[in-house]
Amino acid sequence: MSRGADFNKPGLKFRKGFNILFKILLSFDSAALYILWLKFLQVLFLPFDLIFWIIEKLTIKKYENKDIPIIFVVGIQRTGSTLVSQFIEKTFPFFPVGNFNSIFKRSKFYIHKLLSSLYKKPNQSYQNFYGIAKGFYSIGDCYELWDRWFGKNHYILPTDLSTELQYNLISYFTFLYRAYGKPILTKNNRNSLLIPFFNRAFNNSFFVIVKRDPVAVVRSTIKASKDFFGSSDLLWGLYPNDDFETENYENIIEAATVQFLMLDKLLGDQIKQVNEGSYLVIEYDEFCSNPRKFQEDLRDKLKDKKYNLEKIIYRDKAFKTSKRLQHLEINDQINNYINKWKDKI
Repeated sequence: MSRGADFNKPGLKFRKGFNILFKILLSFDSAALYILWLKFLQVLFLPFDLIFWIIEKLTIKKYENKDIPIIFVVGIQRTGSTLVSQFIEKTFPFFPVGNFNSIFKRSKFYIHKLLSSLYKKPNQSYQNFYGIAKGFYSIGDCYELWDRWFGKNHYILPTDLSTELQYNLISYFTFLYRAYGKPILTKNNRNSLLIPFFNRAFNNSFFVIVKRDPVAVVRSTIKASKDFFGSSDLLWGLYPNDDFETENYENIIEAATVQFLMLDKLLGDQIKQVNEGSYLVIEYDEFCSNPRKFQEDLRDKLKDKKYNLEKIIYRDKAFKTSKRLQHLEINDQINNYINKWKDKI
């Protein structure tokens, strides 16, 4: 079993990389295989990214604009935040931070300005593989970009953000907004526990917070643990604090249940620190059954901000929700652990 800090160890990084590669190759899933193509493009265009980054350092004066409109789609892992972010990307007039930014993770303006005229809404497919979807500009977790500020361990939160790092982050999105002239849309699960930081960093930040049935989240987290590590002896996903140790629990199911409950509490505590007009909490199943209502609620929340909401593409058709992970015995175990821990956290 594991702690969040363990995932810095080279052995675990290799194990994770090997299992994910094996999973991708055997899946015959186009969204999963697209990850390999994306990694190839990152290597292929690395010299261009470096060249534009150097030119920018030499020619662009330091500047940050904390008033840019920026939307953060957040939620505990496996809550459906990827689908929600894809839906916003396809139906609202925003620019998505995703695959293109992971290819050009250093350059923040010239390459974007040069190619901004080529940006168009992605295809209607909602396929994705753990937060990464097909499409040159498609929205995604884009860890290659966020790691520049928050580090490469995706299981724990950064303990210290220097003033320089904060400035660089704000400056990056300042110039990205200048390049496209559209509100910025982002999605990353680690950002779920950084809401107060982003709320302070950007005066026009808005948060779409996705929640889901705890049993479904825990069940899916256990499945992801097996996908990423080949077995369920290691717990995948964001860890609520540096002291969280899975060995303190009976099994991986109890550990994943407590992980969810602690993360959910932290998320709730963060929401209390944000003005009510700056966030929208949605339940995943309700979103899937009535995406049009979500669009209207989001439109009404954003009406007083710097967003062009005349070009929303409304959708009335519901999304199908998968029942493939239903398992009554595991469901009962999760519910028992929820009842055991809900009043202790």
